Amino acid sequence: MDTLRKTVERLGGGEDAVLVTVVATEGSVPPRVGFRMAVTGAGEEGTVGGGALEKEAVRLARKLLAEGGEGRLERIEVSKLDMTCGGAVTLFFEPFRAAQSLWIFGGGHIGKALVPMAAAAGFSVTVADNRPEYADRARFPEAVRTVCAPYPESVAMVPKGAFVVITTHGHAHDEEVLNAMARFSPRLPYVGMIGSSHKIAKALSDMRAAGIDPGPDVYAPVGLDLGGDTPGEIALAIAAQILGVRHKKTGLPHYRDRHVPK
Repeated sequence: MDTLRKTVERLGGGEDAVLVTVVATEGSVPPRVGFRMAVTGAGEEGTVGGGALEKEAVRLARKLLAEGGEGRLERIEVSKLDMTCGGAVTLFFEPFRAAQSLWIFGGGHIGKALVPMAAAAGFSVTVADNRPEYADRARFPEAVRTVCAPYPESVAMVPKGAFVVITTHGHAHDEEVLNAMARFSPRLPYVGMIGSSHKIAKALSDMRAAGIDPGPDVYAPVGLDLGGDTPGEIALAIAAQILGVRHKKTGLPHYRDRHVPK
């Protein structure tokens, strides 16, 4: 159970994992049926018998993580692994993909409309706001959590690979978060900031003057150019853009491309 609990924790932290379970044994081999191990890109938890068998199980699990695919059974003859045992072990490799993390900075009208859309699309959503009434957990029942803290503290919590939407209650806060997100290494797949074309052009110019490369992963003004200017319509345009980026769609009508000078 400890291995399962820690697997769930790693998934909650944004790590993909493969659960490896011993489902059959033949002959004299180290593990018993039911032994299990969780493998992520960063480490392992649990055991399927140790030694060369476990090393091979980790190799196959990491290969599954890298290549994708469904669960599979693998029968491994331990004698071929230079082990003194003379039997075989059948392992079941079961991949679990962590939900993509989405951080929304700003719990106002647009953030409130965006959270249920993003959650319905399978994102693990966190809302960050420096105002307690807008970081209220009851305001965002579909979010996995809310964070009430100064924005620099919230920024430090954003995990690698997260999608980010910036829609705070002030231009200074927006730019503060945007500049921090653009400095992430490795780059985040998506950083979207709301604002008028004039505001965005100035923000991007200020970034470049400070030696910060906005990069193609900065989507500002955020959203697809679908028309409409109510909070719900804007949130829908943002959600559609996030899905397009996640699925690597090309030719989308980004506001960034249509309304901000290069």
